[in-house]
Amino acid sequence: MNATISTSSSIVLFRRVIREGLRYRAFKQDSWWRNNVKELFRENKSVSDPKEIESLQSRVKSYRFYLKASKDIQNLLEEYNIGIPVRERLEKSSNRVGLKLPEWPEVREQQIRAREQQNNRSTLADQNNTDKPQQ
Repeated sequence: MNATISTSSSIVLFRRVIREGLRYRAFKQDSWWRNNVKELFRENKSVSDPKEIESLQSRVKSYRFYLKASKDIQNLLEEYNIGIPVRERLEKSSNRVGLKLPEWPEVREQQIRAREQQNNRSTLADQNNTDKPQQ
């Protein structure tokens, strides 16, 4: 009876680890993780010592907790915009409350330069057109 309980709890634990892993990007994209977890369970399916089973299950629970914590940290970093450039963070924060940031000084300076160059080109084109004798 005890072996049946430990087997069913191991199966439940296995499913939970796989399910938790699928929520984690690296686990989902890289089949090595899934294959490694499956292989570890297969290797230890013949273990009959209750203390060793408990120890293995404890390690798997720790691994599952690690996966969940990694996903939670990733969500928090994305939610609070940590790890992204300051400009993007400011833009996201201002958009969240319905504001639009003014243009950054470098961007504004580039726009002014582009406009000046365009005006210079059009002025030169106008001068070239007026300098040509009309036939």
